[in-house]
Amino acid sequence: MANGPGGPQVVIPGAGWVDVASRVVVQVGFPIVVAGVLLWFVLGKFQETMVTIVNRMAANTEAAAKLVETETKTLDELQTQTGELRAQTVAIQQLVELKRRDLERQK
Repeated sequence: MANGPGGPQVVIPGAGWVDVASRVVVQVGFPIVVAGVLLWFVLGKFQETMVTIVNRMAANTEAAAKLVETETKTLDELQTQTGELRAQTVAIQQLVELKRRDLERQK
């Protein structure tokens, strides 16, 4: 037996999507169907928009966390440098005081 083309396709009335759609339109009315389709479209777009917003907010949160971390490290470094500058200031003041005393002795 050869695998030839199947028999003719039989179309059963009422089984296609066009028939189902036309029955829905007849039963609930055209304006209701149009409103339903528009609502479905808007909600679908709304969901896509919300997913985009959530993804961007997550990326912004990560960027903000990195910024805070960088600023914290910068602050720590500045505080370290401030301590070093204070130590250098004390050392310079001691040198100035020693030089002043030396000059007083030479007079």
